[in-house]
Order: sequence, then structure tokens, then C-alpha cells
Amino acid sequence: MPKDTVTLVLNGEVSLQDFSEAIESLVALISSLQKDIAGKTGIEWLVDGLDAGSATATVRGVPENETQLTTVERIVRAYGDVGLAIRSGRQFNYSPAVKAAAIRIVSLVDGRIKSVRFETPDIDVEFSGEARASLEGETAGEAECAYGAVKGRVQSMTSRGQLRFTLYDLIDDRAISCYLSPGGEDIMREAWGKLVLVEGLVRRDPETGRATTIREVRDIQIIAEGKHGDYREAIGAASGFLGDELPEEVIRRARDV
Repeated sequence: MPKDTVTLVLNGEVSLQDFSEAIESLVALISSLQKDIAGKTGIEWLVDGLDAGSATATVRGVPENETQLTTVERIVRAYGDVGLAIRSGRQFNYSPAVKAAAIRIVSLVDGRIKSVRFETPDIDVEFSGEARASLEGETAGEAECAYGAVKGRVQSMTSRGQLRFTLYDLIDDRAISCYLSPGGEDIMREAWGKLVLVEGLVRRDPETGRATTIREVRDIQIIAEGKHGDYREAIGAASGFLGDELPEEVIRRARDV
């Protein structure tokens, strides 16, 4: 399965202007990376997904021929490497144009936008309140990652055989990017729109503890949901609910205790 997608996520109160600036910077970043790595090529980048809850944009590289697929994957890896370079404060191995575009994205963190996240099929790098420190060359804290499970609803899946889908957390309705292990496509059948429990390597925001991505998804369990009106079946479960005692009898019994 080709690793041909990059994702940018903005969390918080994202205005249309903010999102527009983020997309403009993302275009500049990918174009500059492509120029650094491959020069002029026929690779086209298509919008593969837009998710609400978090302002999330995923784009997919489409090469003119199979020989350019390796170039697409190199650009995807470089996108993640740029995020890691900013976070660790190390030197860039790319052009000033790449650095400028990446820093514009990170600089969007301003209080209203709580964090931005660079994602590839292999890694994710998140910048929250530590974004400014990262820009000044200080090492930012790493997000926590451990095996676990998150309950939510699958609301976004690609139809192109990709390994990525979006889960909306039941707690705060935020979009969580989920990446299946290669060969795990079958476990996604019948999952779209369903309430599910996703198990895998869960990465969490170090400040809030909120899940941001789930990688190496091992299992997806569909959770049965009650039907409209099922609560009526509970009528009669509690003694006296159906009028076994008159109100005055209940009052008299309570008074006599």
C-alpha cells in the first residue's frame, strides 16, 4: 500500500481566514519539498479528505506514472521530517522556502488555535503551547503513546483502499486520525457511521490527555446501539412504577416508618 498522503490538523477555534492561511502554507510547503526532492515533476496533489471537529485536511500525491510513486513517498517522509526538525530545534536539510512555509503553519498556534499537527502514515508531530519554544530552538515535549482503545464513531473513510480513516471521539467530538496496519483493510467493513471501539497505539496530547492519533490499529469492535424507544422496555422494572401502590399509601407507609 503506497504511503502517499500528508495531513494537517488545526485544533481550537479555527476561523475561515486561519484555515485559508494554513492551506496556503501547506501548498507552499509541499510544492517546495517537491522542488527540493524531484525538481519539476508531473505529481498532482489532490484533496483526499476534509474533516470537521478539528480542521483537518488530507492531500494525496498522484504521480503521472509508477516510477514517480517513490518520489511521492519521499515527499511524504520529508513532510514528517520537517515537523520533527522544528520540534527538536535541529537544522533543516531543505531549502529556506520549506522552512518558511513550515514555520508559518506552526505560528498559527495563538491561543484560539490550540495546536497544529503534521501527520503522515508513519508519524505525527504536534505543536501546542510549546510551538513558540520550538521555533526558538528549544526541544518540545513528546506526546505520550501507548497501546489502548478509544470509543467513537467512524465518519470519514477513503474509497481508494487507503489505510487511514477518521474517528470522532465520543467525549469531545474531535477528529482522531486512525491508521490501519497493512493488510488490515478487511476489519473496516461495515464500520462506517457505526459506534466502534478502536484498539491500537494511541498517541495523546501531553497537555490535555486527549487522543490525537491511533496507529497500528489491531482491532475495531462495532458497539451495538439501542434503538429509538428502547427505554420503554424498562417500564415495570422498578417496583411500584406501574401503580402497584397509590400515592397516599406510599406517603402513609413512609410516615409510619
